Order: sequence, then structure tokens, then C-alpha cells
Amino acid sequence: MKVLLINHRFLPAEGGTERWTLGLARSLVRRGNEVTVLTQQEPGVPPEEIFEGIHVVRLGMRRWGRFRIPAGYWRTLKGLDYDILHLSGNRIWCADFYFPLAPVFDGPQVVTPHDFYQLAMNPSFLNRVYFERYLAGRLKAFDAYLALTDAEADRVKRWDYPLGQMHVVGEGIDRVEFEGHEVSIDKVREKWSLSHPIVALYVGGLWENKRVDRIVRSMEPVKDRMALVIVGRDVPGSMCDREKTTALAGRLGVEVKFLGAGLSRTELLAAYRSADLYVQGSQYEGFGLSVLEAMASGLPFVAFDAGAARRLAQSGGGRVVTTEAEFSRSLRELAADPTLREGMAKEARSEARRWDWDVVVDRYLAVYREVLTSRRPASG
Repeated sequence: MKVLLINHRFLPAEGGTERWTLGLARSLVRRGNEVTVLTQQEPGVPPEEIFEGIHVVRLGMRRWGRFRIPAGYWRTLKGLDYDILHLSGNRIWCADFYFPLAPVFDGPQVVTPHDFYQLAMNPSFLNRVYFERYLAGRLKAFDAYLALTDAEADRVKRWDYPLGQMHVVGEGIDRVEFEGHEVSIDKVREKWSLSHPIVALYVGGLWENKRVDRIVRSMEPVKDRMALVIVGRDVPGSMCDREKTTALAGRLGVEVKFLGAGLSRTELLAAYRSADLYVQGSQYEGFGLSVLEAMASGLPFVAFDAGAARRLAQSGGGRVVTTEAEFSRSLRELAADPTLREGMAKEARSEARRWDWDVVVDRYLAVYREVLTSRRPASG
């Protein structure tokens, strides 16, 4: 099968949808499929290359006022050879320049919008019109919708998307990446120079939706035993930027260590392995890949009900809360009971194995085959 994956960015860029594209593409190639990734040009990389068996085509981007225009997008699409087109994203160039022409491209096509950040964080009149009217109509040109979470699927069902074409497929991780690597936990924690024995880790940027302030406030009752380590990019001006988070932590007496966004992948994996639990304060997540990565590293987690957190917690490896009081209560219990943490960590690692890309890719392939079969003319 020849699969065309379209995403707004790809390596060397790092981010949630970039890791999704890479994980899916690698797994499809391992299964013997031919994969092309169509994306934007990044500095210092060629416009076209073969990367780990993946054909990567990068388009130059032109500025027109506030907008970025992909040079030769439609012409490139028409020249590529594929059996099925898989588009990802919304309110981003690769999606918004494709949606109007989706009915024109007659081949099989599926879509994964990665949920709806702008609608969740800013449900203004214009955003509601875009998503609930414009996008809801455009989605019907696709043969299947591949949602990452049940919540995303439920929302689109309310927009009258055909139920038989809706599939919840989820995200994935490369399980091998999290197993079999020795980490000197003492050395890692020595570098952190923390005053408290229990370490709660958060990985992600300090964006509005991440609500790190909810983590910090929830940690006040355990501030004499637990410190917070934050890995991720500062976003100056957001409600949870480093300056505001530092000030809040200072007022409450919560110990916080910022590691920034410059960690290598090896350093990030070592950070996961060296913490005691994972925390997430997000009010919105498309999926929440960091929670899954933490579970694969053997960390129990406490998270607000966003993205896939509730689904991932069902095995017992994590707790999902709806209030800061519930968050604090879970932290107190985990801080006081190492046996509880160890038991949840075991369940977390076991659950994470079910989300290995070599398992998850079967769900994507099943949809691809269903679409191709339904498109194929009946014999006779």
C-alpha cells in the first residue's frame, strides 16, 4: 500500500503532531508499505530525501500578510503516487489549503484533525462558525475520520459526521525507546539539586492550555516532601509562563526546577526515568502524548480530564481528576505511600505496552483497507 501522510511540519521539527507522523510512518514502513510525508521546508534540510525508508517531500513557504502559502502544494499533490491520502491538522496551512479542494481529489482520503485547540481555548463566534459549520461540512468529503480520543469522536459525531466512517485510533509510542536503557538516576537528580525527596515531572510547553498553575497550587499541601521539575519551552506572556509560574511557586513555597526546552531525546528519557510521578494540569489536550511516554517510563500519573488521560488511567496506572482539591488529595496519597506508587507504576508500564506503534498501526491499517475496499468497484 502507498500512503501519503500530510502534516504541517516534520523532522527536524519537534512536536506532538510531528512525533505522531514519524511514529505512524515508521510503523507503516516496517509493515512493508510505501510512505511519503508531504510537509513544509525546514532550515538546513533538503527539499526531498529518503529518511528511514520514508520519502519526505518539503514545500517552501511564502508569506502573504499574516498567511503562509505553501509553494506548489496542489501541483505537488497531483504529481505524487499514492493509494490513500491521510491529512492531519486543522487551522493550519496543510489542512486549510486542502479542505476546499478535497472533493476534487477523487482518490481515497482520510483525515486526523488532532482535535480542535482553537475551539476549545477560544470558543468565539468566529471559531464556532469555522469549526461547527465550515469544517463540519468539509470533513464529509473524507472517506473516514481517524480520531485520537473518544472525546474528539463524540464532538464530531454531534456535527453529523457519518457514524460508520468514524474511528478512534489513538496515538502510539516506540516501546523499545523506553526499555532496556540504563540511567544513573542519582546523577540525574544530583544535577537537579532539589531539596525534597519526591519528584513530580511535567513535560510540555508553558502554554495557556497546559495550566501549570493548577499543578503548582495542587502541590502546596505536599510542598514539604515534593518538588516539581518542568521540561519544556517558556511562552512569555501566557498565563503560565516561567515568570508567572515562578512567582506563584514562590508565594506558595513550592519548589520548582525549570529544565527548559533544550534537552536531547536521551536527556528527556533520563528525566522520565528519574522522577517519581508525572503530573499534568492541562485543560485541553489533543491526546497528551507525554502522559503515555511517562507511563512507558514506569511513572504513575495524576492529570486533569483532558485528551486521552481518562482512557490511559483505566488500567490503574494513573488518576484523573476534575478539581485542584482532588489533584492535591492524589498527590498526598502518592507522596505518603511508596508501595502505591510502585503498584501504579507497574500498571502504567503494562498499559503503555498496549500503545506501542507496532500495535496501534493495526488500527490505522484496518481503516485504510476498509476505505480502499469500499472504493473498489464491485466485481461482475
